[in-house]
Parts: sequence; C-alpha cells; structure tokens
Amino acid sequence: MTQVIAASVAFSVGGALMKSSDGFNRLAPSLLVGVLFVVGAALMAKAVSSEGLSTAFVMGLGVEAIVSVAIGAMVLGERMHVTQWTGIALIVIGVGVVRFH
Repeated sequence: MTQVIAASVAFSVGGALMKSSDGFNRLAPSLLVGVLFVVGAALMAKAVSSEGLSTAFVMGLGVEAIVSVAIGAMVLGERMHVTQWTGIALIVIGVGVVRFH
C-alpha cells in the first residue's frame, strides 16, 4: 500500500509540473516530470508484483485522482464544483471497495 501511495504522489506531482513545464519548453520542470513519472512507474511495478494488478492499479488511480485534486486546489488555486466533489467521493468509495473487498 505504501508503494501505491508513493507512486500516486509521484505521478500527481509530475502531472502538476506539466503545467509549469509550458508544454515541455522549460527544461527544469520538464526533467522533473520525467523523473517523477519514472519513479512512479518503478514504485507501481513493485506494488503490482506484491498486491496484484487489479488491486494496486485501481487503488493507485484513485489515490492519484485525490492527490491531483488536492494539488489543484491547494497549490494551483483551482475550484471544484459540487458535481466534481461527488465524483471524487465516488472514487474514494470505489477505492475502498476494491481495497477491502
């Protein structure tokens, strides 16, 4: 579970840095995106080997969505509508069902 969360955070932070990379026109953020995606993939590969694809990958996608929303709201100042919050709640419920089946 720790590897899934760490991979999700790496993917989410890398995704957030895509915005500051300006379409991969700025070197430092672009390199960080690449490094974080490679780290995330390596961590997810380790998680899949121990937890199985269906559990680890679905959990990772759910955690990544939640972390991405948090980064968007807290760092980038993005606002969420009620329907978007409803979608996030459904993702959290879905991750819980997959994890604790």
